[in-house]
Amino acid sequence: MSEASSPNTSPMVPNPAASAPAKHGAGHRLVVLLVLAAAGASAYFLWHALQSTRQQVDADMASSRQQLEALARRTEQLEHQAGESLPGSIAALQTQQQSLEESIDKLRGETIGDASWVLEETAALLETANERLRLEGAVAPSLAALEAADRHLQKLRNPALFEVRRRLAEEINTLRSVANPDITGIALSLGTLIEGIDRLPLANGEITKDQAAAPGISENGWRGVLHSLWEKLKGLVVIKHRGAADRPLLAPDERYFLRQNLRLELESARIALLRRDSRTYQQTLRSSQDWIGRYFDNEAPGTANTLKELARLQQIDIAPILPDISGSSNALHTWLEQQRRQKSSATAQP
Repeated sequence: MSEASSPNTSPMVPNPAASAPAKHGAGHRLVVLLVLAAAGASAYFLWHALQSTRQQVDADMASSRQQLEALARRTEQLEHQAGESLPGSIAALQTQQQSLEESIDKLRGETIGDASWVLEETAALLETANERLRLEGAVAPSLAALEAADRHLQKLRNPALFEVRRRLAEEINTLRSVANPDITGIALSLGTLIEGIDRLPLANGEITKDQAAAPGISENGWRGVLHSLWEKLKGLVVIKHRGAADRPLLAPDERYFLRQNLRLELESARIALLRRDSRTYQQTLRSSQDWIGRYFDNEAPGTANTLKELARLQQIDIAPILPDISGSSNALHTWLEQQRRQKSSATAQP
């Protein structure tokens, strides 16, 4: 059997050099398959992700489209409602405006009426102040009237009355600087002097009513006898001061007329005071001083006080120089006349 075999024929033994390339090619194919599989998986996942994103975008766009359509429908509804309610709103606004205009016209009419009344009262106050100052010389009442007129004009707050208020302010300041004699107080002082004439002792030793009514020493007992004798002795003795002018004794009727004439002089001074007749006032006060100094006892306290009071009253200027306060009144009348003319012109125009 072994002899029948050919010596050139040998058993099959694997060739390492021939099997190596085959293994290397199979490995390459496996790697390629793996890469292709991975690429396919990646492409699948990418395609799936793109599909999901596209579906989400489509859903969002659909939602937005629905919202736009709803907004459009709401806008149409609002426009329709506005179209229906706008004419009624405009009509209501027009009605309110007309009512407001009527109220304003009514208020304007009332204001103008009040202003007219205030201006008329102001004009009356200014005229009263002028008359009392010019005729009576009453500074205080005239000043009060001017101040009241200024308060009335201040309430109006009308710039057109500026010139009237300016002149009124000047007149008020000027009148405040005028010396204002106390006429009432002076008249009361003169009245007190008139009432005290009967109590003034005469220079010839006449017993006045007060002296006659004064309580004396009781006539009972020896003290009364001595007092009576002493009074009789004093009546027999006449003491004259050296250098004093001789004063004649006055009869009872002369004493009466002397006091009456002095009373009439002081009454004339009081009347001249009320009339602001400074000349007569001064003249009667001087005459009264002369009569008291000549016929009455100047050393008696009552006489001395009377002469002192007459001297004080004589120093008072009962008729100071008074300013002219007619400027504000004239300015107000001029302004009122201009307003009447303008109103008449406006009424006459068609």
